Amino acid sequence: MAASITSQLQYQKRRVTWFRFDRTKSTTITTNALWRVVARDLARWYPSIRQQLVQGNTELSSSNIDNLFKTLIEEPLSALRDISHEELPVIVIDALDECGGLRHDSSGMDNYEGLLHTLKRWALVDCLRKFKLIITSRPEDQITQTFPESISIHVNIPSGNDVKPGDSASKDIQALLMSCFSAMGMDEAWVSDACGYLVPRAAGMFIWATTVAKFLKKIPNNALISSKQGNTSAVQIYSKNCIPCTPLSSEHHSMIS
Repeated sequence: MAASITSQLQYQKRRVTWFRFDRTKSTTITTNALWRVVARDLARWYPSIRQQLVQGNTELSSSNIDNLFKTLIEEPLSALRDISHEELPVIVIDALDECGGLRHDSSGMDNYEGLLHTLKRWALVDCLRKFKLIITSRPEDQITQTFPESISIHVNIPSGNDVKPGDSASKDIQALLMSCFSAMGMDEAWVSDACGYLVPRAAGMFIWATTVAKFLKKIPNNALISSKQGNTSAVQIYSKNCIPCTPLSSEHHSMIS
């Protein structure tokens, strides 16, 4: 979703920075890296910010998240004047809940909490509020408490049993699977039948759909077409071997703007 938002904004010629956390790479994709990436893009877009960062001799090696945020982001943006709405930067932070690794490793908990503090400050400080911040995340308690609806706009995206036929998530997954299967050279009728079976079972979860698609891609096309057991299609046979095709439990993903 964050990638789609970023692409759409870039298509509109907006200045967008996209940063994605990954729980499997928590030692390299860190909170400090986030603000350094954002500062790099700000300096690239706005000569005044670039000059300020250079003249200020900012200490980029600092490990203090509050100091980094203040010197790299808050102070330069607060001095940015007389720019049109179209030139305002948009910061997209993807998978905030994955910051700090699985269950937020104890070694990175302070950085994670520090990041939440700086993000909340973004929503509260007048000079920063005009610069749009978009966050995608699972609704962990600490995150939802940091961003109450009084200071942010929440968009809940259903998954699991809450996904209904025709929901945007189901339509997106169908488009994804149709693209994958068409690229495999499968005929239109086969693609339609496969999507009709798989889309409801994905229950709004892209990782489920992409896992099944990658698995089926490894099977020869003739086997996918010819394999059949009674009224059970090849897609049903092979996808069940890949991952259980049962509706997933409900889990909401939130986008906080």
